[in-house]
Amino acid sequence: MSLAEMLATITIAALGVGVTVPSVSTMLKTRKLSMAARDLALELQRARMEAVAKGSYVGVLFDRSGGRDRWRLHRDGGTRGIHSSEIRSGDDPPIGPPFDLAARYPGIRLGIAASGSPKIPPSPGTLSPTDDPVAFSGSDIFSASPTGESSTGTLYLTDGADMRGVVVYGPTGRIRIWRYEGTTGRWR
Repeated sequence: MSLAEMLATITIAALGVGVTVPSVSTMLKTRKLSMAARDLALELQRARMEAVAKGSYVGVLFDRSGGRDRWRLHRDGGTRGIHSSEIRSGDDPPIGPPFDLAARYPGIRLGIAASGSPKIPPSPGTLSPTDDPVAFSGSDIFSASPTGESSTGTLYLTDGADMRGVVVYGPTGRIRIWRYEGTTGRWR
Protein backbone atom coordinates (compact mmCIF):
# COMPACT_ATOMS: atom_id res chain seq x y z
CA MET A 1 0.00 0.00 0.00
CA SER A 2 1.40 3.37 -0.99
CA LEU A 3 1.58 6.41 1.25
CA ALA A 4 -1.19 8.13 -0.74
CA GLU A 5 -3.50 5.10 -0.35
CA MET A 6 -2.77 4.93 3.37
CA LEU A 7 -3.53 8.66 3.85
CA ALA A 8 -6.77 8.27 1.88
CA THR A 9 -7.80 5.32 4.08
CA ILE A 10 -7.00 7.23 7.29
CA THR A 11 -8.93 10.28 6.04
CA ILE A 12 -12.02 8.19 5.23
CA ALA A 13 -11.81 6.44 8.62
CA ALA A 14 -11.49 9.80 10.40
CA LEU A 15 -14.55 11.13 8.59
CA GLY A 16 -16.49 8.03 9.63
CA VAL A 17 -15.50 8.51 13.26
CA GLY A 18 -16.37 12.22 13.04
CA VAL A 19 -19.89 11.37 11.91
CA THR A 20 -20.37 8.48 14.35
CA VAL A 21 -19.18 10.13 17.58
CA PRO A 22 -21.85 12.89 17.68
CA SER A 23 -24.63 10.36 16.99
CA VAL A 24 -23.36 8.03 19.74
CA SER A 25 -23.15 10.99 22.13
CA THR A 26 -26.75 11.98 21.32
CA MET A 27 -27.90 8.38 21.72
CA LEU A 28 -26.28 8.08 25.17
CA LYS A 29 -27.80 11.38 26.30
CA THR A 30 -31.26 10.28 25.12
CA ARG A 31 -30.85 6.91 26.81
CA LYS A 32 -29.90 8.55 30.12
CA LEU A 33 -33.04 10.72 30.01
CA SER A 34 -35.23 7.69 29.24
CA MET A 35 -33.63 5.67 32.05
CA ALA A 36 -34.25 8.49 34.54
CA ALA A 37 -37.93 8.61 33.49
CA ARG A 38 -38.22 4.83 33.92
CA ASP A 39 -36.61 5.00 37.40
CA LEU A 40 -39.08 7.71 38.38
CA ALA A 41 -42.05 5.68 37.07
CA LEU A 42 -40.81 2.62 38.98
CA GLU A 43 -40.56 4.63 42.19
CA LEU A 44 -44.18 5.78 41.79
CA GLN A 45 -45.25 2.18 41.19
CA ARG A 46 -43.27 1.11 44.26
CA ALA A 47 -45.12 3.68 46.37
CA ARG A 48 -48.43 2.32 45.12
CA MET A 49 -47.43 -1.29 45.85
CA GLU A 50 -46.17 -0.36 49.35
CA ALA A 51 -49.48 1.40 50.10
CA VAL A 52 -51.52 -1.67 49.14
CA ALA A 53 -49.16 -4.11 50.90
CA LYS A 54 -48.99 -2.10 54.15
CA GLY A 55 -52.63 -1.00 54.13
CA SER A 56 -51.73 2.66 54.61
CA TYR A 57 -51.04 5.70 52.46
CA VAL A 58 -47.57 6.00 50.95
CA GLY A 59 -46.32 9.10 49.21
CA VAL A 60 -43.36 10.39 47.27
CA LEU A 61 -42.16 13.86 48.25
CA PHE A 62 -40.29 15.71 45.51
CA ASP A 63 -37.68 18.07 46.95
CA ARG A 64 -36.20 20.63 44.55
CA SER A 65 -34.30 22.70 47.11
CA GLY A 66 -30.63 23.60 47.02
CA GLY A 67 -30.38 23.21 43.25
CA ARG A 68 -30.80 19.41 43.58
CA ASP A 69 -33.75 17.25 42.60
CA ARG A 70 -34.51 14.48 45.06
CA TRP A 71 -37.46 12.34 45.99
CA ARG A 72 -38.21 10.04 48.87
CA LEU A 73 -40.98 7.66 49.85
CA HIS A 74 -42.90 8.31 53.08
CA ARG A 75 -45.40 6.16 54.96
CA ASP A 76 -48.52 7.65 56.53
CA GLY A 77 -48.15 7.80 60.28
CA GLY A 78 -50.35 10.76 61.18
CA THR A 79 -53.76 11.80 59.98
CA ARG A 80 -55.15 10.09 56.89
CA GLY A 81 -52.85 10.72 53.93
CA ILE A 82 -49.38 12.11 53.33
CA HIS A 83 -48.91 15.76 54.32
CA SER A 84 -45.90 18.08 54.08
CA SER A 85 -46.32 19.19 57.69
CA GLU A 86 -46.38 15.58 58.91
CA ILE A 87 -43.29 14.73 56.85
CA ARG A 88 -41.49 17.71 58.42
CA SER A 89 -42.61 16.73 61.94
CA GLY A 90 -41.65 13.08 61.43
CA ASP A 91 -45.23 11.77 61.72
CA ASP A 92 -45.02 10.48 58.13
CA PRO A 93 -41.63 8.69 58.32
CA PRO A 94 -39.39 8.03 55.32
CA ILE A 95 -39.11 4.63 53.68
CA GLY A 96 -35.52 4.16 52.60
CA PRO A 97 -32.96 6.76 51.48
CA PRO A 98 -33.69 9.71 49.18
CA PHE A 99 -33.14 9.29 45.44
CA ASP A 100 -30.78 12.00 44.15
CA LEU A 101 -31.46 12.52 40.44
CA ALA A 102 -28.24 14.42 39.62
CA ALA A 103 -26.06 11.88 41.43
CA ARG A 104 -27.59 9.00 39.45
CA TYR A 105 -28.07 10.82 36.14
CA PRO A 106 -25.74 13.84 35.78
CA GLY A 107 -27.23 16.52 33.53
CA ILE A 108 -30.82 15.33 34.04
CA ARG A 109 -33.20 17.37 36.18
CA LEU A 110 -36.86 17.85 36.93
CA GLY A 111 -37.78 20.66 34.57
CA ILE A 112 -39.02 21.91 31.24
CA ALA A 113 -36.66 22.12 28.24
CA ALA A 114 -35.09 25.51 27.55
CA SER A 115 -37.19 25.92 24.39
CA GLY A 116 -40.44 24.96 26.14
CA SER A 117 -42.95 22.54 24.64
CA PRO A 118 -46.64 21.92 24.15
CA LYS A 119 -48.40 20.22 27.05
CA ILE A 120 -48.82 16.45 26.87
CA PRO A 121 -52.04 15.58 24.97
CA PRO A 122 -54.90 15.95 25.49
CA SER A 123 -54.03 19.01 27.61
CA PRO A 124 -54.10 22.26 25.64
CA GLY A 125 -51.47 24.98 25.89
CA THR A 126 -47.72 25.18 26.22
CA LEU A 127 -45.06 24.75 28.87
CA SER A 128 -42.33 27.28 29.53
CA PRO A 129 -39.00 26.65 31.27
CA THR A 130 -40.32 28.48 34.36
CA ASP A 131 -43.33 26.17 34.81
CA ASP A 132 -43.36 23.73 37.73
CA PRO A 133 -42.23 20.30 36.48
CA VAL A 134 -43.99 18.55 39.38
CA ALA A 135 -47.73 18.87 38.77
CA PHE A 136 -49.89 16.99 41.30
CA SER A 137 -52.72 19.50 41.79
CA GLY A 138 -50.36 22.15 43.11
CA SER A 139 -48.52 19.73 45.40
CA ASP A 140 -45.02 18.26 45.32
CA ILE A 141 -46.33 15.00 46.78
CA PHE A 142 -47.52 11.95 44.88
CA SER A 143 -49.82 9.91 47.10
CA ALA A 144 -51.03 6.30 46.84
CA SER A 145 -53.88 4.88 48.89
CA PRO A 146 -54.27 1.42 50.46
CA THR A 147 -56.89 0.65 47.78
CA GLY A 148 -54.41 1.29 44.94
CA GLU A 149 -55.72 4.68 43.86
CA SER A 150 -53.18 7.46 43.47
CA SER A 151 -52.71 11.13 42.76
CA THR A 152 -53.22 12.26 39.18
CA GLY A 153 -50.39 14.34 37.82
CA THR A 154 -47.40 14.82 35.56
CA LEU A 155 -43.66 15.03 36.15
CA TYR A 156 -41.30 16.49 33.55
CA LEU A 157 -37.63 15.55 33.18
CA THR A 158 -35.17 17.32 30.90
CA ASP A 159 -31.54 17.43 29.94
CA GLY A 160 -32.04 21.04 28.83
CA ALA A 161 -33.02 20.17 25.26
CA ASP A 162 -35.08 16.96 25.25
CA MET A 163 -37.84 15.98 27.65
CA ARG A 164 -39.70 13.04 29.11
CA GLY A 165 -43.08 13.29 30.79
CA VAL A 166 -44.24 10.78 33.40
CA VAL A 167 -48.04 10.89 33.60
CA VAL A 168 -49.99 9.19 36.40
CA TYR A 169 -53.68 8.45 35.86
CA GLY A 170 -54.94 8.51 39.46
CA PRO A 171 -57.96 6.22 39.80
CA THR A 172 -56.21 3.32 38.05
CA GLY A 173 -52.64 4.20 39.02
CA ARG A 174 -51.60 3.69 35.39
CA ILE A 175 -48.32 5.38 34.47
CA ARG A 176 -47.24 6.38 30.99
CA ILE A 177 -43.90 7.80 29.91
CA TRP A 178 -44.08 10.31 27.07
CA ARG A 179 -41.13 11.41 24.91
CA TYR A 180 -40.98 14.94 23.50
CA GLU A 181 -39.51 15.14 20.01
CA GLY A 182 -38.10 18.61 19.59
CA THR A 183 -37.66 18.13 15.85
CA THR A 184 -41.39 17.57 15.32
CA GLY A 185 -42.61 19.53 18.34
CA ARG A 186 -44.79 16.59 19.41
CA TRP A 187 -45.12 14.21 22.33
CA ARG A 188 -45.09 10.47 21.64
